[in-house]
Amino acid sequence: MTKLLLAAGLALASFPLAAQDAFDAASATAEAALPTLTLEQRSSLRCGVAFGLIAKGQAEGDARAAAYPAMEPRGREFFVRTMAGLMDDHDLTREQANKLAFETTMTLMQEGLESREAMMPNCLLLLEASGV
Repeated sequence: MTKLLLAAGLALASFPLAAQDAFDAASATAEAALPTLTLEQRSSLRCGVAFGLIAKGQAEGDARAAAYPAMEPRGREFFVRTMAGLMDDHDLTREQANKLAFETTMTLMQEGLESREAMMPNCLLLLEASGV
């Protein structure tokens, strides 16, 4: 389960269209049942996904991503714990959890790099407070 969740959050920026179509078809029934997240849960999810996007950038040698602390392994662990907590709190299936991660990733990518950079100071504080 950890590998599946990690793949959803850390590799979604390059998610192939064919896989996205299959993902959408597999989770069509789960979409209607997605929970309303609390502010804390939404923030943790957005930060976990942002950590994944930064980790991807760091792995690719992106200079802007390199300006942040290394996201491996702490960012990954934060994301995994966040997703596990959401699954437990809301009795989510893997498909539903993946859908949440995918939607959050697409939202952050649409908001753009400047938006992600603006949220990172708070996300880094959240990472520190998490004890990961």
